[in-house]
Amino acid sequence: MKVLVTGGTGFVGRHLQQELARRGMANFAFGKRQFDLTRWEHAEAVFKKNADAGLVLHLASFQAAGEFPAKHTAEQFFANTLIHTHTLEAWRKFIPHARLITVGASCAYPSAAQAMTEDKIFEGAIHGSVYSYGATKRMLYTGVLAYNDQFKLNGNYVVPAAMYGEDDDFNESTAHVPAALVARFVHAVKMNLPEVEIWGDGSQIRDFMDVKDFVNGLLDLAPRLDRDLVNLVPPGGKTVKELALAVCEAAGYRGKVVFNSNRYTGAKVKFLDATRLREKFGMVINDVLAHGIRRTVDWYFENYEAVKDRRKFYNP
Repeated sequence: MKVLVTGGTGFVGRHLQQELARRGMANFAFGKRQFDLTRWEHAEAVFKKNADAGLVLHLASFQAAGEFPAKHTAEQFFANTLIHTHTLEAWRKFIPHARLITVGASCAYPSAAQAMTEDKIFEGAIHGSVYSYGATKRMLYTGVLAYNDQFKLNGNYVVPAAMYGEDDDFNESTAHVPAALVARFVHAVKMNLPEVEIWGDGSQIRDFMDVKDFVNGLLDLAPRLDRDLVNLVPPGGKTVKELALAVCEAAGYRGKVVFNSNRYTGAKVKFLDATRLREKFGMVINDVLAHGIRRTVDWYFENYEAVKDRRKFYNP
């Protein structure tokens, strides 16, 4: 079966391409430079070109972490609305026989939720720091429901935890927490800094996962999805302290680690619930940090000079 991958040149997309190749699965993965999904004619062209695909994995979006969502609210709303609506309509028109799996985001869930179960996705407001991007991800799920209902298609929505792995975005202004910590500790080792500061007391609970566990889980789950919404995440959550100390150990940092409880850290407990994944699909995602974090840290050490100043966006 051929797989069409949108956003195939991004962080997750590159790991997904590697796993598709390892499994011998035919695929066409593309990024914005090949086909820009904010333009209907590009969406039309790439979906027509791949009308023989039996599975569409929709990863494409305009996003970054840190302060980026708060500073680019309108741009994210404009670009992501176009990307998602063009993808849904091109799927309907040119590959309606294909199963569609869209990759969501935890920020689509209401900010008041702690353990985020799938039934809560519409039950409350999105956090103000990501209200625009989160709304487009919630709208994407609404679009999947709408196309399933009206056109009897098989669209699905899978939500991952914050991922880490090789070739991620390690720039602290746009990186997610795992990659930002990897960059911080490796830099501290390189510069022989006496201490590394972590925001909060470290007890706040979040969910993190190895990108390789996500792409493997996604491909294993894909044939079994039938108009589903599911969190594809490890069980429970991890404290930020557990993550920070795993990165610290992997980097071989010997200085002082300071947890600053005076800095803003958000909700005390917030993680995606994996009950549906376990009970409906019998899947449990690896929740051990050490191996994937060490692999990520090793990659960053090896590529430090080439990527330490790399930015995700130069002209957002």
